[in-house]
Amino acid sequence: MKELKNNNQELQGNVHEIFIKKFQVPEAAYGVIDRMFTPEEIDFVSRIETERFQLEEMRALGVANPEQFAESAYRRGVISLADGAAKVYRISDFYSRLDIFSITEVESYHEISEQERLGLDAWYFETYYQSLSQDPKQAPTEDEILPLDEVLAFIDRQDRPVYLNLCDCRSLRGGCGQPAKTCITYKDGINSFVHRGLSEKIDKDQAKKVVMEADKAGLVHTLNSNGICNCCGDCCYLFRGQKKRNSIGLWPKSSYRIKVDHTKCIGCGKCIRRCSFSVFSFDGAAENIPKTLRLDASACIGCGICVTGCPVSALTLKGR
Repeated sequence: MKELKNNNQELQGNVHEIFIKKFQVPEAAYGVIDRMFTPEEIDFVSRIETERFQLEEMRALGVANPEQFAESAYRRGVISLADGAAKVYRISDFYSRLDIFSITEVESYHEISEQERLGLDAWYFETYYQSLSQDPKQAPTEDEILPLDEVLAFIDRQDRPVYLNLCDCRSLRGGCGQPAKTCITYKDGINSFVHRGLSEKIDKDQAKKVVMEADKAGLVHTLNSNGICNCCGDCCYLFRGQKKRNSIGLWPKSSYRIKVDHTKCIGCGKCIRRCSFSVFSFDGAAENIPKTLRLDASACIGCGICVTGCPVSALTLKGR
């Protein structure tokens, strides 16, 4: 009996080794594999030998209900579509699965220890960063920082279906306390969150409400052709990447910088509290000396979050 148990453990270990290699599981995730994948998913990924496969190949491997398995594994990011019309699948990868896991199984993700979550987040960020062009003079993506009014105008111009998801950056990293249901997407092709059935369909008014509430919370609006993100300064991969690249103004693209009218400023400090990039500070805080707002324009990303929070309209955006 002991020998049989040892043989089963050895077989299970071999399956996990094959799965880790084929699914590109990083060392940071070794301890959470069984939380993120079912035994059936691990077994299937380990045993499928063809790069592309359909339901027939699943059935040949002994999958009891290929249609149901394919639907579930696709939704969960374990498999992806290589050809949507012909329903040809391929094995996905850990990067995609972790993204989906963090936004769809939030409770399970937070049952993972904080140390493990931070390790997963660090790996995910580094993988994301390495996927970008490393040319410091080129913007690696089309992402652009825009103030609230321009984002609302963008939403009004769209005639595409619009959807809402949890922010994957804040879902993966967590801990900043900012709202997470803030990711607006128009991307609905194969392998997208929408196509996998993970997104909530909303309308233009709801999308604008999401952005306005995000603005109140001090979240920065970034936009590309696929949608709108509402970003914090500590979790967001765009701004963590920007810091690592030292690319303020270039990437994400920014058309503005902040300007202060000192004749209007009342020294309330709200801009200091709302800014995620340490642009503002006070001079002259000593007794009988009026406080003067100072700003470091070189740190300004041109988001306008300080503008929408200023109670006396002392702040405006100007072109770079």
